[in-house]
Amino acid sequence: MARPLRSSSLRPVLALLLLTGGCSLFKALTGGGKDQTQSSSGGGGQDDYAAQQRAELEQQDKALQGEIEALWKEIDAEGITSARALSLTDLTRRAYESGAVQRGTINGPLLGRSTLDHLGEAITAEPAATASLELARGRVHTWLGDPDQAATAYVASLGADPQLSTFAELAALSHTPAVDAAVLGQCPTMRQKVTDPALVPDFVEVCLQAAGGDSSKLKWDGLKKDLVAHKNEMARRAEEERIRAEEERKRAEEEAVLAAAAAAKAAQYVTAAVFAAGDCSFGDCMKNGWEIRTDTGTIRVSCSFSDCLKNGWEASFPDGGTARTSCNFSDCMKNGWETRFPDGDTARTSCSFSDCAKNGWETSLPDGSSARTSCNFSECYTKGWETSLPDGGRVRCDCNFGDCLANGTKCG
Repeated sequence: MARPLRSSSLRPVLALLLLTGGCSLFKALTGGGKDQTQSSSGGGGQDDYAAQQRAELEQQDKALQGEIEALWKEIDAEGITSARALSLTDLTRRAYESGAVQRGTINGPLLGRSTLDHLGEAITAEPAATASLELARGRVHTWLGDPDQAATAYVASLGADPQLSTFAELAALSHTPAVDAAVLGQCPTMRQKVTDPALVPDFVEVCLQAAGGDSSKLKWDGLKKDLVAHKNEMARRAEEERIRAEEERKRAEEEAVLAAAAAAKAAQYVTAAVFAAGDCSFGDCMKNGWEIRTDTGTIRVSCSFSDCLKNGWEASFPDGGTARTSCNFSDCMKNGWETRFPDGDTARTSCSFSDCAKNGWETSLPDGSSARTSCNFSECYTKGWETSLPDGGRVRCDCNFGDCLANGTKCG
């Protein structure tokens, strides 16, 4: 086994590499950043929770800082090894994935460059570990946002140990000319590693993307057969996607139709819960009921025992369903009314200040929303009324010939 290579020094950037609120590592580790944790303490429950979250994250970041510092000291004292270099790589990953770099508590670029230096030293110390160390370098370059350098490292790793998993990481890099060239250069060798026929189409797709779609740039034995397999599989997937999209479109249309029907039904139900909301039958809504014309048919309303305002009414819908309204304490205009719909849901209407005819009413709907009605000029049954719907819309009803109870209403 190669003798561990001693790190040249515990670099001067050590004190600057891990930052907490602009403080050095050592100040952060000795509590120099306490002012950050003692943020507002009197801002209510949400502020307290946010402060607790910040405190927990700061503790996590400090613990990570401590691990990095301890490993650096170990490397400085005992020398670099592949195991220590890979451990430092893992700490760098955690710094990025935990959000410590994004929060500014750890200087990601400096940590990354230091890790790359140690990985390079480890390769010199242990050439046999080149594959894993170059793979690690590729990942660090990726975290630093340098796909071209990452590609170079991945290619070096593949040269030492050609693994499909490493090739997959290379192919996942952002597309640049250098990355595409690196992927394309590895395709002939890596094709030999693809032994499962089911994986061939996706492998060809990766190489084609690197080639900009130009199949003439692909070079390996059996390419023509692979291209045919790729073409057939892509066609199958495209047809599968087309069918899925068509099914999704039909499902969306069906849902829209059902939603429209449900909305229309809800509108019918709301209308049926309002007294004299249509044309009076035989000139007397209070005694004979009324008819409401809708897009889906006519709703016919009849008074219970020929007295709607005392005994309530019954509405027959075009689909055969029936809604029954009963007056509270036998006086709809004073005490309001309750409407039970065909599906068992109930709407309850209360008169404003115990006088619906003068002050209007409010209807509480089954879904928890409500519709509020106000009388025009405090005379609902001679001047009409206006209803504010739950969705923000408004419906105005005017009395026909100045008498809603005898002639019905025209609403719009």
